[in-house]
This record gives sequence, structure tokens and C-alpha cells, in this order.
Amino acid sequence: MYSEKNYLMIGNTRWHWASKIKNDWKYFHTSPNPKEFQEKDYSQLTWSSVGPVPENINLCPTRKIHLNNVPLVNIPSNVGIDRALASWSAFQKQSSNNNKKQDFIVIDAGTIFSVTKITKKGEFAGGQLSSGFSLQLSAMANRALNLQAPINIKIPNETFQFETQNAMIRGSINSLIGLILNLYEETKLQIWMCGGDAPILLNELKNKSIDIKHYPNLVLEGMIDIDQKLNSV
Repeated sequence: MYSEKNYLMIGNTRWHWASKIKNDWKYFHTSPNPKEFQEKDYSQLTWSSVGPVPENINLCPTRKIHLNNVPLVNIPSNVGIDRALASWSAFQKQSSNNNKKQDFIVIDAGTIFSVTKITKKGEFAGGQLSSGFSLQLSAMANRALNLQAPINIKIPNETFQFETQNAMIRGSINSLIGLILNLYEETKLQIWMCGGDAPILLNELKNKSIDIKHYPNLVLEGMIDIDQKLNSV
């Protein structure tokens, strides 16, 4: 199927794509696949990266989205482009949907669990970084002799687990849930969430009274918006 426009965010463990077909945007997420570039023409691909870029793929340097392309205020030069794009996208959506602007928090629940505070004026106001769900599991398996990373992830209901891998899963999830609950308790700010582990976390939070908006493609939508602004100048 012919795609009029393609975007790629190269993540730490996954590749994230957006393709425009006629008037519709399609979003999908894959494992890194350099062979894709041998089979299709991506000469007009708009891209960015936070993860390793394979040497054998042909990406056009002038089509790359950089941090300085994102018009957030006071953003440090070492902030990940994915955090910046997700924050910009959330800021645009909130500005257009809310009658009363307010500060908010963006959570990207990916390999790295990133928290970013954005003011109502579009200013970067700091954040937090933590190991994401899968990274916590793999870190325990890699650094502890008798622990193995779970293969089939099923979130156990009970707080205290007898089986070791279930205890790893429950503990890792609880650490992230606790972080989210603490953030909301301290700030009472609206949370915008994206990232691959967002559905798992949202399911754990479904009975909590927290103002969370789930937009799974915030980063890619931010890329599209920035690219359109750059090309309209």
C-alpha cells in the first residue's frame, strides 16, 4: 500500500512508525529491522532517534528532527528528543482542548520511564527518570545470580508473591505505580501518558482517582506537528 509520508522514531529497543495513507495516519511499532530500508524507498522519511542507529541504513540527515526544532521554552540540551516531542504534542493538545490552561505532567512509559513537567506557558520545568518495567526485570536478571527475567508477563493481583518471577513482576510494577501516585499526590496535575507499558500501568490505576489522558502516539504526533511547522516556513 502506498504511503504518502513516513516518520520513524528509533527508540532504545523498538522502532516507532507513522505513515500517512490518503487522509489517515497509521501508527505501528516494530523491532529494529534494517532490512526494511533495503526493500522500500525511505528517501523522504522524516526521522529522529534516542536509540542506536544502524550504520547500514540510509537516512537523510536533512530529514532528521533535532531537539532545537522543538519550540518548548527552557529545555536543556541533554533532554531526549522523545521526551521533548511527547511534551510538545501534549502541550499542543491541551492548549487547543482546555479553556483554562494549566501545568501538566507527561509520562513516557518506555524502556526508560520518563516524567516531564511542562508549565501552562510551554516551559520545561524538570522531571524524573527511572528504569522502565522491562528494564527493571532485565536488570535484576543480569545482576543477580539466581534471578531470571520472566518470559510471559502476566501481572499478578496479590501484593505478596511466593513465586520468584511473579515477585519480580509485582515489585517492578508497584515501583512505577507508586511513583505515579506520589507525583499526583504532590502536584494534583493532569498526567498525559504514552509508551509501550502505558496500558499495563493504566490497568493498575483504573480504580484510582487520577486525571490521566492516554495518548499512545504522543511522540510520533509531535514529530508530525514539528515537521509540518518546519515545512510551512
